[in-house]
Amino acid sequence: MGRRRSLKTQPAEGQRQGTENETPPSCLFLLVPSLLSLPWFPSQPSTTGYTCRANQTTYPCLTCIFYQATSPNFLDLASIGDLFHVSRLMILQPSNISSPSSPLIPHQSLFIPITCSCNSINATFNSLSAAKIAYTIKGGDTFYLLSIIDFQNLTTYQSVQVFNPSSVPTRLQIGDEIIFPVFCKCPNETQAQTGVNYLVSYVFQPYDNLSLVASRFGVHTQDINDINGNEIRPFDTIFIPVNRLPVLSQPGFFIVK
Repeated sequence: MGRRRSLKTQPAEGQRQGTENETPPSCLFLLVPSLLSLPWFPSQPSTTGYTCRANQTTYPCLTCIFYQATSPNFLDLASIGDLFHVSRLMILQPSNISSPSSPLIPHQSLFIPITCSCNSINATFNSLSAAKIAYTIKGGDTFYLLSIIDFQNLTTYQSVQVFNPSSVPTRLQIGDEIIFPVFCKCPNETQAQTGVNYLVSYVFQPYDNLSLVASRFGVHTQDINDINGNEIRPFDTIFIPVNRLPVLSQPGFFIVK
């Protein structure tokens, strides 16, 4: 069982593993067009996830992902909480929202708490760091569309296949239970000793500037590069080391005490 602790907010070692198993079908701090309004879908990084050491003592851990409210399905805390299996109250404080019934607007920024684990997979992939989110398949769902739309590129269809070896992507049935591995990491022992409490999962967007991302989280660009390397590409999940979560500016500027 993971250690439960309160997420902290502050005022205003694994590597990616690639796969070539499948070709993708052809076809969020800033206010940008929704994926659903684009005439194309982004090409995901070809990765099954991020490796971890099964004996790393900092696993499992409570961490956060950066997520954005989207229309039409995820404009309230209840629907987003249901997707990630957390309560609305668990999203309130880290996201700086005043009420669990507060309506959301498209692209509104949120922090979603998740429990990150080091998951033993097989001899090929060893262990991968992820939060395993259970999802029930609905009509029209595919691994690819769910990973880029509902889960906003916080996972990839290749990783979903690895975590669900008995499921055939082209033969999904309504009602199938599928595990979606949301990419995450826990601080290693050295990082924890230097005051890093969370490695926040953040999907790097095509419009992002690394220095601006670092500034939003109150860290240095080099801090991000030290963990993620220098070859950060659009739609990569990167991990941002923080002692406390930054305070998100929300409509109305309600501050949760």
